[in-house]
Amino acid sequence: MKSEIRKQKAEMSRRRGRGWVGLLPFAFCFLLSCKTVGVSTTAGGYAEVAPTIANEMILDSRQVVILDVRSAEAYRGAEGHIAGALSAPFDKIEMQLPELLPYQNQTVLVYGAGDADGTVAAKLLQLAGFRNVVHIAGGLDAWIERGYRTVNAQ
Repeated sequence: MKSEIRKQKAEMSRRRGRGWVGLLPFAFCFLLSCKTVGVSTTAGGYAEVAPTIANEMILDSRQVVILDVRSAEAYRGAEGHIAGALSAPFDKIEMQLPELLPYQNQTVLVYGAGDADGTVAAKLLQLAGFRNVVHIAGGLDAWIERGYRTVNAQ
């Protein structure tokens, strides 16, 4: 009787083991192809999101730091800036890195007027050791085009 129970347990273990082994390639492929909807990873190692996703990120999390890399004049200008954004002008961002280091482990949303300055700033932050850099595709122009509000510092 005991030997029969051992045989059944051994057979069940063997079947379970074979089932998991058979599923491993599928699970591995699934994990490799799995992506967060609306987020793409660039060759520079940072993420890129559309303004709609960026807006959701800002609304859903208080741990998001927003960096506006346009000039200080543009930040305070007629178009304004995204509410809560810190001014970190692209031409001075390297000098401001020590001030930005406290945000190194948080999600940092970066944008410029369009794509150019924002993408370069995102690469720079990634190289400087920031762990979760996210560029807003299209910058402030795309943000405004989608109907999202800005604020003025004036």
